[in-house]
Amino acid sequence: MDELNPTGPVSPPLDRATATRTKGYGAQLAWYFGGVVVVYLAGVAALWPADGGAPSSMVFLVVMFAPTVGALLARVLAGGRIQWGMATWWILAGLVPSATVLLTYLLGAGLGWYHLDASLLGSALLVAPVSILSACLSAVGEEIGWRGFLWPAVRQRADFWRSSLIVGVVWWLYHVPLILLGWYGSVSGLPAFTVAIVGFVLFVGVLTDRSHSLWPSVLAHGAWNAVVATSFAVITGATRMPAFSGAEALLGEFGWVAAVTVLALGAGVAMWHTRTSAQASAEESP
Repeated sequence: MDELNPTGPVSPPLDRATATRTKGYGAQLAWYFGGVVVVYLAGVAALWPADGGAPSSMVFLVVMFAPTVGALLARVLAGGRIQWGMATWWILAGLVPSATVLLTYLLGAGLGWYHLDASLLGSALLVAPVSILSACLSAVGEEIGWRGFLWPAVRQRADFWRSSLIVGVVWWLYHVPLILLGWYGSVSGLPAFTVAIVGFVLFVGVLTDRSHSLWPSVLAHGAWNAVVATSFAVITGATRMPAFSGAEALLGEFGWVAAVTVLALGAGVAMWHTRTSAQASAEESP
C-alpha cells in the first residue's frame, strides 16, 4: 500500500529541495502523460466509426483506461507510485455528490423547473447499487490515473488549490476532444460541464487527501456516471427513461443544476479541509 502520509489527514507538499531530489519525477510524468495520450489517440483512431455515426462503447472503455496505462508505465518504467490505499469508511463519502444533486433535483422539480416521475425515481434508486457498481468498474480506469497517480504526485509538490487547478485542467482537456467530436455530451453544455469538473475535483481531492486512498474517488465517479449523468434513469436495454425530464441545459452532467450543486459542495468542503489542515499543522509546530 502506497501512502503519502499514513498517520495524518493531509499529504503536505514537499519542500523544493526535497522535490528536486526526488528521483525520476520528470520521467514519471513523461511516461504517464505519454501513455495517456498514446492510448487515447490509438483507441479513438482504431475504433473510429466507419460510417461517421456514433462510436461504439469500446471507444469510451479504451479512453477511460488510458490513465491506468499511463500510471502503470510511470510505475514500472520510472519508479512512480500509485496510491491505492484502503477501503475505509471514507469511501461512503463518495456518495455525497450524487446524493446532494438528488436533493437539488427534487427541489428544482418542486419549483417547476422540470418534470419528476416519482415511480421512475423509485425504480432508479432501487437498482442504484447495481448501476453504481457497474459504473465503478469503468470509473476505476480513470481514477487509478487521476487520484491514484497524478493527484499524489502533484500534491507532494503543491498546495491543495494549485493541485486542484492542475488536475482539473488535465481532466478537462481529457474530456474535451470527445465533446468536440460530438461523441460525448454537447458543446453547448461545455460551460456547465466545466463548472462541474471544478467542483468534483475539489471534492474528491479532499477525499483523497483525507483517506490516502483512490477508492472514495472511484465510488464518487461511478455514482456520478450512473445516476447524475443519466438524470436518475431506469435503463432497460437500449431504452433510457430518466426520472427527471426537461431542459437539457438544467439536467444531467452537462446541466447547470448538477454543476452549481457540486461546485458549491466542492468549494465548501475544500475550504473546510484547507482550514482545518492549516490549524492542525499550526498546533503540531513547536
